[in-house]
Amino acid sequence: MRGALLATLVTSLIVANAASASESAVGWHTKRQAERNILGAPKALRRWNPVFVNRVTHLVKRNVVVGCEGLAPRHADTFRRFSCVVRYRTTTARMIYLAQAKNGFELRGRHAP
Repeated sequence: MRGALLATLVTSLIVANAASASESAVGWHTKRQAERNILGAPKALRRWNPVFVNRVTHLVKRNVVVGCEGLAPRHADTFRRFSCVVRYRTTTARMIYLAQAKNGFELRGRHAP
């Protein structure tokens, strides 16, 4: 009897822990954090469009502007997904920013030629 009760208790704890772990794997970022993360990722921007990155220093050029808008669902001024636009002079790139845990992120969308 005790063995069955203990097994049921352990199983329920494992299932509850797995559910909370999968939920915590998704991050919640603010608009400002998303914009800064994009500006701090010159490799990602260079793959998107080389115009955004200085060829000599491999850093993001001055006057590159990032604007993000949160997509639902919203949780205390933070979002899981953002629609972002990166601009430099006349060049514009649109992308979807997906927030991940531990300040990670992923950029999706159509890459500019």
